[in-house]
Amino acid sequence: MRQMAAEVQISTGSVHTILKDLDVKKKVPKFVPCLLTQEQKDLRVRLCCENLKECQDPLFLWSVITGDESWFSVLEPEQKQQSLQWVERNATRPKKAIWSQQVHKTMIEVFFDDQGIVHLEFLPPKMTVTSKVYVGILARLREAIRRKRPALWQGNLYWILHDNAPGHTAIPTFAVMVETSMKSVSHPPYSPDLALADFWLFSYLKSQIWGQIFPSVPALQDGLMEVIGCMPRKMFNDCIHQMLPKRWRKCIAAKGNYFEGDDIHVPDNEHLLESSSDESDTVSDMD
Repeated sequence: MRQMAAEVQISTGSVHTILKDLDVKKKVPKFVPCLLTQEQKDLRVRLCCENLKECQDPLFLWSVITGDESWFSVLEPEQKQQSLQWVERNATRPKKAIWSQQVHKTMIEVFFDDQGIVHLEFLPPKMTVTSKVYVGILARLREAIRRKRPALWQGNLYWILHDNAPGHTAIPTFAVMVETSMKSVSHPPYSPDLALADFWLFSYLKSQIWGQIFPSVPALQDGLMEVIGCMPRKMFNDCIHQMLPKRWRKCIAAKGNYFEGDDIHVPDNEHLLESSSDESDTVSDMD
């Protein structure tokens, strides 16, 4: 307020009165993954519309297998205030080793459908998901589908839903998916709010182990497996058949903007698709 007063050369009291008359106030900005361009917003809307049209086939969501990877830590690093220790007045300052996330964390790769976990693995320490690594993961996923979901496997009915991480979209990965006839669900870039593993599974797992201190990475992995083993099938079913289409509808209703935390009215699929189609026709006419 002082800066505004200095710029227009009036008192801060006058600035306060003017702002009050304008009925404005300061708000903390909402942090988003990316400041989307209009083109990116339009792409989010278009792909969500395409996916909702696919949902008109009752078997589509039943055949979706989605997955992603995420880091999990054995504990959260202490803040400076939390690490204070009582010592004698003239004692030297205590020393403590810097907590290394690289040593005390593990990366999990998970794929699931409406019935539950299809494939899960923990990556070796310090390994990241490059295209070469992901191709190997996809091979193991296909074997898991063959064993656990024979109906999807026999008719090659399954659809893979993953995000646009570099390892997922690199040319070698794409070539392997084409070679093995793996179909993928359209997913727009910069859209973790539309990725089931990001906004649901990983958030849930982290909430269940929050505050726990695991003595080692293997203990952390055992803890994650225990949480996953206790998750009922209904949670996965609701996620695929209710949360996912609702997220697509919200994205369309928000005109491609990030919608987390916003109060957005979501019409049914038919009205949404009609509205989106009308807007697309308008843009085409303007062009």
